[in-house]
Amino acid sequence: MKREVELFLFDLDGTLADTGVDLANSVNYVRFKFELKPLKNQLVYTRVGRGVEYLIRSCLPETSPDRLQEAVELFLGHYENHLVDATVLYPGVRETLEYFKLKRKIVVSNKLHRLSVGVLRGLGIELLFDAILGGDSAAQRKPDPEPLNLVLKTFGVSPLKAVMVGDGGIDIEAGRKAGVYTCGVTYGLGDRGELVASKPDLLIDRIDELIDHFL
Repeated sequence: MKREVELFLFDLDGTLADTGVDLANSVNYVRFKFELKPLKNQLVYTRVGRGVEYLIRSCLPETSPDRLQEAVELFLGHYENHLVDATVLYPGVRETLEYFKLKRKIVVSNKLHRLSVGVLRGLGIELLFDAILGGDSAAQRKPDPEPLNLVLKTFGVSPLKAVMVGDGGIDIEAGRKAGVYTCGVTYGLGDRGELVASKPDLLIDRIDELIDHFL
């Protein structure tokens, strides 16, 4: 039986869009500037999802903490100019969003708001969402439930009528803490083992499977 919902909460990186290559290229640009060897893309992917500071800190462990801000600024300067060089929507994303055109659809990402908007705009789906929240849109980021709670309050939707869709354990944790239904997607950038261990209410292999489970 399909579950009736009023609101979809979507993660961005690894859920709606495959942003991995552009993120890895910008990380390795910073490593090059710091005279460090490049990291393999797959390693960078495992660090995506917890915000830019975590990404840079974890991808430049050789760098002293007092140079972290310099590294972050280098990364942002490069990434903002290469947001959608290689970034693409995952199969079925646009069709799924359009299928649920009468439902509220919100992006809740830990990526900075301006970068989230830039990616969605660059991919031509910005206007398919009712709101876009980035990692700087609330006082706390996922896995804290605050950004999800903010959306629920703003749109007057009960947690029982909302679903959080994401590729990472932090998405599922945030959703559970907010009291919403949780759906993990297995195709993204996140670690599948971590995602499964987070025990989402539903696990899907393609985003268009949402059509089979929700109305």
